[in-house]
Amino acid sequence: MKVTITSTAVQEKPWRKDNRSGVIRTQEAVAECPKFRQRIKLDLGSADAYPVGDYHCDLEDALNVNQFGDLKLGRLVLTPASKPASAPAPAAAARVA
Repeated sequence: MKVTITSTAVQEKPWRKDNRSGVIRTQEAVAECPKFRQRIKLDLGSADAYPVGDYHCDLEDALNVNQFGDLKLGRLVLTPASKPASAPAPAAAARVA
């Protein structure tokens, strides 16, 4: 799946429950595949924000099964999209003598 990071801004939302607390850190992006294109929020955990650009996400790597046997999508890991190979230099025209 292609994921495009459009901004390095990180949204932080504090939470508290009983004696525990923390901060949920997310970054906005656009996810797209042949079936949809949608704005999403990436859960960053404690990781740094991704730089602006195009990335690839292997959804199979993010799938896991929880203790109840349910299929879950875990935290997405993005890898920079490979740049298209530059076109080779045109071959010199063969000279006919």
